[in-house]
Amino acid sequence: MKKIYLFIFALSFAGLFVSCDKNDDEQSDPQNPTDGFTVNGIFYETPNCYIEFDTNSNPNEFNLFFTDGRMYDNQANVNNSSGDYLFSTNMTNWVFYNIRDLENPSIVTPQYPNIQTGVQYVGNPGDCVITYDLSVASLSPAFQYNNFEFGMVTSGTTHIPGAISPFLTINSYSYDPATQTGTINVDYSFLDSNGVTITGHYEGTLGVILN
Repeated sequence: MKKIYLFIFALSFAGLFVSCDKNDDEQSDPQNPTDGFTVNGIFYETPNCYIEFDTNSNPNEFNLFFTDGRMYDNQANVNNSSGDYLFSTNMTNWVFYNIRDLENPSIVTPQYPNIQTGVQYVGNPGDCVITYDLSVASLSPAFQYNNFEFGMVTSGTTHIPGAISPFLTINSYSYDPATQTGTINVDYSFLDSNGVTITGHYEGTLGVILN
């Protein structure tokens, strides 16, 4: 599983993941108003969730994404765009948690489609981030899929972990590989490099991405 490299005024996604359906998640937006995160008393909604599994012979990590937009597999580098994923131009909020065995040696290694619930995971401090007020620039020519236009992230407010690693608890999780549908209930806490505590929650459907 490859890494995400973050810049303060632009996000560059170097070698992300291979989607199981080769496109954006087609889930409908849940109606739960608590799906999101809070920074300095301001709530940022993230009604969509994706989980990414490491399907190698010795899996050692998985990723969780929470967003108010959609993600699109960009293996073909649409319109010569450089990112491995495109994001819908309506996306403004995005949370990324990388969970690996290095920070969680006592937790059972996840193996698609199973994942351990009811435990607190420690996020990889070098590969977790929370962003908001994002701008996604259209491609030229514009690219659309499933009634969404997709482009590249160009700017936003970025929070990276501070001295304490971010935490995440998966309260419940279910997934049916036959139908590629499932649900998840997650709470997370994130202390950024400036000492600001960010808390978040998601409960609803999820899209699945396979590495």
